[in-house]
Amino acid sequence: MTAAPIATDRVIHWRGGRYLCRLVTPQTETARQPVLVLSGGLQNRLSWARLERSLGTQHTLLIPDLPQANPSERPQARLTWKDLTDAALEAPTQLGFEHFAALGVSSGYPIAYRLAQQHPDRVSDLLVFGASLQPGPGLTALLQEGLQRQAASSLRRDEEPGPVTTSTEGTRPRLRHQESVEKLVNLLTNQEAARHTFTIRAAARVLRNQLADSPLDPLVAYVADRGHLLLDSPLPQGGIDQVRTLVGVGEHDNVTTVEDNRSVASTIRDATFVIMKHTDHLMHMERDSDFAELITRFLHQHPLSVADTHSVRL
Repeated sequence: MTAAPIATDRVIHWRGGRYLCRLVTPQTETARQPVLVLSGGLQNRLSWARLERSLGTQHTLLIPDLPQANPSERPQARLTWKDLTDAALEAPTQLGFEHFAALGVSSGYPIAYRLAQQHPDRVSDLLVFGASLQPGPGLTALLQEGLQRQAASSLRRDEEPGPVTTSTEGTRPRLRHQESVEKLVNLLTNQEAARHTFTIRAAARVLRNQLADSPLDPLVAYVADRGHLLLDSPLPQGGIDQVRTLVGVGEHDNVTTVEDNRSVASTIRDATFVIMKHTDHLMHMERDSDFAELITRFLHQHPLSVADTHSVRL
């Protein structure tokens, strides 16, 4: 039986500030390259327990909590995709890893893509899941609503506090919170596919519970993290031609569709494109063991013979 990997938090210093990076180390000796895991919105360094138990037994994992890109309380500290890419590169650099694979999921994909494009001498492999050249209409509308809520929250903080005169006023934040939870769950999971796919329903339930427990409006938190940046050219021009790349999508993904991901893959020379059945945008949650096996097989240059997964070389 393979021993569980060892996980510790490391402090990464960047531009006078700092952020935490979870370092997951296999207990067995390995010469395999580390994997820099760039999470999507609403995730953090503690969101990858299942991947740690599988991929983390063979590869060192670096999972950073990157700085917020759009903190409403400090508008002067807003960051761009370039800033976040620079911040992400500091994790392997400061932890002593010259070469690494970059795994970008959901809104982590623009950062992983830029790392491979700008630092092909350091990125051995690129793995991108749930990507698009531009956000679709559903995500665009939700991001714009989130920005409006963030602006309204900032205005309320700037106003002088007054007495609460009715119980109704106290319920409004809770109602907005619940509304945000449902909107995000309905966007990130395919409700139609969930009717006949248990794993999609299960992932939706987990996501709903996590968002409901959040002390912040999850929609405001999503745009404050880096969601708003998706509205402004998520991917740079120029493509990628020097890094082995895998682009993957769930067959029922209605946030970044199969065609959206295929379009991203077409910007990368000799990319491998995979479609995983019975999953949507949360494929890493819905088929976590197959997701880890797919990554392992690609990194080890083995045939991508994962159940219910179709692959093609573009």
